[in-house]
Amino acid sequence: MKYIVVFVWTFILGEVLGYIGSALESATYDATMTSLFSVVIGMIGTIAYVAISKSAAPHADK
Repeated sequence: MKYIVVFVWTFILGEVLGYIGSALESATYDATMTSLFSVVIGMIGTIAYVAISKSAAPHADK
């Protein structure tokens, strides 16, 4: 469930950043490319976070 929430927030914040960035650059806003880019970057970040967290977690010796 937490990955779905991360996906949704990545989409929303990516769209906001894309809109503001296009306004600052005086460029046309392309929602499709902004969505794809933000989702890809968000998924890479999520996978990297999970991988780093697993390797950093202490292992309990039995």
